[in-house]
Amino acid sequence: MDLVISDEQEALAGTVRKWLAGRTDLAAAHADRDGGPLVRPEDLREAAGLGLVGLLRDGEGGTHADLALVVGELGHAASPLPIGQAALACRALDDAGIGGGMADRVAAGDALAVPVPPDPGEKPFRASSGPDGGLVLDGRAAVAAGAADAGALVATAIGPGGAPVLALVEADAPGVARTARTTLDITRDFASVAMDGVRVPAGSWAETETVEGLADALALHHAADAVGAAERLLSMTLRYVQERRQFGRVIGGFQAVKHHCADMAVDVERARVCVRAGARALDAGDRAARRLRIAEAAAVAGEACSRAAGTALQLHGGMGFTWEHDLHLYLRRIKTGELLGGTPRYHYARLMELVG
Repeated sequence: MDLVISDEQEALAGTVRKWLAGRTDLAAAHADRDGGPLVRPEDLREAAGLGLVGLLRDGEGGTHADLALVVGELGHAASPLPIGQAALACRALDDAGIGGGMADRVAAGDALAVPVPPDPGEKPFRASSGPDGGLVLDGRAAVAAGAADAGALVATAIGPGGAPVLALVEADAPGVARTARTTLDITRDFASVAMDGVRVPAGSWAETETVEGLADALALHHAADAVGAAERLLSMTLRYVQERRQFGRVIGGFQAVKHHCADMAVDVERARVCVRAGARALDAGDRAARRLRIAEAAAVAGEACSRAAGTALQLHGGMGFTWEHDLHLYLRRIKTGELLGGTPRYHYARLMELVG
C-alpha cells in the first residue's frame, strides 16, 4: 500500500493550512466564553467555496485520504470548524439516497449537517415504524462534535427489523433536544442529542450498510485530527527546547531531552502512517480490510498522540501548565479525541477479534 502523499495532496494541505491560519483565533478558546459558538457561519461558507465540505461527493474527485489531510490541518490549527463531520454527512446522504437537496445545501455552505452516532458501547438510536412510510426515532447520543451549531443531524439507528438505518433529522424538529456539553477540549463545540418520538418522513431515511462505513470513517478522521494536533505539539516542543536555557546551555542539548523528542517524533510518525493506511482502506472499499485498518489507526494513533501530548507537556516544564500558553489547548483536544469514536482500548479489542 502506497502511503506517500502526492504533490496535489501536499498542495491541498498547504492551501488549507494557509487558509486556516487567518481564520483560527486561539484567543477565543483561551477566553472565558459566554456560551456563544466558536464556529462562524462565514468560515463554513468559505470552506464550502474551497470545495472542502463536498470533497467526498461524486464528481468532486476527493478521497478519504484527501479529507484526512484536511482534518489533520484542522487539528494542527486547533480549528473549531466541523468540516470533516460535514463532509462525511454529505457523503452518507448521497450514498443512502436520502434528504432531497440537503447534501447540496451542505456542500454549498448554505446549511450544516453532522453525524450523531452513539459511541461504541452506547445503546443506538431506536427506529420504529411511523405513519406514511416514516420512522419514529428514540434514543440519545452522549456527545457529537458540531451538533450544537448544526441545522440538520444525520442519525444512525437500528430499524424495526434490526437492520441499520440512516436518518436525516432537522435539528429543531419536535422531540429533538440538544444540550451543549462542556468537555476537556475547549477548542471545539460539542452537544449531546436526545430524540424522543422524533418523526422522520419517508424519503429522509433508508436501511443501508452506509451506517457501518460512516462509524469507521468518523473514527478514522478523529484520529487524523489528533495527528494534526500532535504534529503541532512536536514542532512547538522542538522550538521550545532549542530556546530554553538551563545550566548555561539550551535544554535541547541534553541527551535525555533529545531522547524524549525522538520518542515524540516516532509516535507522531507511527500515528500518521496508520491513519494514512486507514484512509486508503476506506477508499478501497474492501470491508474486511477497512475494518482492520480503521481499528489499527484508531487504536495506535489515539494512544501515540496522547503519549506525545504528555511528553510535550513534560518538556515544556512549568511553562506548559500556564493558561496563556497554547500547549494545553492541543493536549485537551487530543485527550478528548482519544475518547471519540471509541477509545484505543475498544479498538485494540476490536483489532484482536478481527485478526484472531
